[in-house]
Amino acid sequence: MTRIDSADPPEANPPVRRRRSRPGPLGFVLESVRMAWRWLTRMRTALYLLGVLGVETLVATVVPQEPNVPRTVTAWRAGTEGPGETVSAFIDMIGAYDAYGSPVFLATLLLLFTSLTACLLPRTRAWWRIARSSRPPRTNHLGKQEQVARFETTAEPEEALATGRALLGRRRWRLRSPDADPGAEPQVAAEKGHVLREGGSLLFHLSFYVLLIGVVLGQLLGFSGQVGIIEGDEHSWTETQVAYWSSAPGRWWSGDDHRRFEVTLDRFDVDWHRDPAFGGQPSLFLSHVTVTHPDGSSREDTVGGNDPLVVDGMKIHQLDWGYAPRVVIEEDGQVVHDGFLTLSATEEGVWHGAAKAPAADPDIGLDLFLVPYAPTDEAGRPQITGAPWDDAPLLLFRQYVGDLRLEAAQGVNTLDLAGLVEMGNGALRPGRSVDLGEGVTVSFPELRRWVGFQVSRRPTVPLLLAGAVLVLLGLVPALYASRRRLWMTATADPSTGRTTVTVAGRAFQRPQAFAAEYEDLVRALRRELPAPADPPGPSPASENRTSDPRPPREQVVRR
Repeated sequence: MTRIDSADPPEANPPVRRRRSRPGPLGFVLESVRMAWRWLTRMRTALYLLGVLGVETLVATVVPQEPNVPRTVTAWRAGTEGPGETVSAFIDMIGAYDAYGSPVFLATLLLLFTSLTACLLPRTRAWWRIARSSRPPRTNHLGKQEQVARFETTAEPEEALATGRALLGRRRWRLRSPDADPGAEPQVAAEKGHVLREGGSLLFHLSFYVLLIGVVLGQLLGFSGQVGIIEGDEHSWTETQVAYWSSAPGRWWSGDDHRRFEVTLDRFDVDWHRDPAFGGQPSLFLSHVTVTHPDGSSREDTVGGNDPLVVDGMKIHQLDWGYAPRVVIEEDGQVVHDGFLTLSATEEGVWHGAAKAPAADPDIGLDLFLVPYAPTDEAGRPQITGAPWDDAPLLLFRQYVGDLRLEAAQGVNTLDLAGLVEMGNGALRPGRSVDLGEGVTVSFPELRRWVGFQVSRRPTVPLLLAGAVLVLLGLVPALYASRRRLWMTATADPSTGRTTVTVAGRAFQRPQAFAAEYEDLVRALRRELPAPADPPGPSPASENRTSDPRPPREQVVRR
């Protein structure tokens, strides 16, 4: 039998200690999902995801993209170009050769849209409730605010409060309804700047949402391509996919989206400031073109440096230009090459290119250098200058024979010298020819110019413009608007027949600007309320403020 000591009686209601049960697998999953959702709906998370998206976009600008330059990507994968096979395999594994279509990019984009939506919707609903409401909060701690002023008037408390409400209403303060607190001490509560500042912040964040949508749709629906057209060429350029030198179509851009209009470069006007003081700066770049639509109608127009041409919704910009010499190569009386070459400029002011004649036996290649202005001196020797105008052009070349290796990837203005042997060199003026021996003749009949155009389709430009406008509309109030609150009470003193008015205020941003606004409000209110004829002596709170320039009947305390 258990003995019970009478000195230590048992507890009547001993505490019950419950063991904390561990959640089951389903509860653990649900809790993890809730934690992930709370993390995703933070604005900080949206900024992190935006940074990740920027890094992925940066990778897409450094690594060649397979939808745009498949030949370069093939060379990188084979190791003949780029960083090597090992690095290329890693790039391929993370999907960087098609960054905008990789699962990582799409998942980041989806998470970013979800995060922005989850952040903006609750804030927008809260802002809308505040904007529709007219109930700024009351306070019972007027003396603890940053700005506090007290003065006396002969007006009744109801009259003083009504005057304060009218003054604040004229200055566009949001006022608390006087019927909002039945039975409570009368008080005027006002607020200003919160709706504007929070609305500006929402617009600013909404602008990123709009800009992001515009960028994504631009990548899907847009198109950009570059092409060079030779001046006076009898063959018009037709807007089709295969006619571009290079192109970057969006993922949803198909071959049927091309407009198939024709462009002919009739004349290209170019000139420079030839005064040495200007250093050869350009003064004119203007392309005269003829555009022919698929229905047969045509029109003449111009394309300037800052004056693009719009044709069937596609914008044509003047992007670049260069010299286009016509080079003819003959072998044993047979023409093995005859065409205009689009030379590219070098830093030395010389234009470089290459002529390739695979029809010759063996292949013939010319490495070309055009000096636009190379006048002769008194001895008849050409003077190489860096001037860009073609008043005295001179074409220099080096001849190579062998295998041009055209099956390998190479630029149109460069020669693959691995299978070629140098045979000699020469120089030509326009209209001249030179015999290189062994039946090979090179001629330079004429010199023209070529113009590089960028043809683009950007259907999301209005959306991007709207996003930029939202950035400005949201940034200005978010930076310059300030949230502040004001309270006013009026208490009657039956012994003196006067009313003590207390005005308190607090600024949540820009307190110095609010101090000046607050003092102006107090002065305006005092002017509208009747002052007592004989103000009493200074109160103990104001006796220590001998430097206060205000009359003794007003007490101002700043915290």
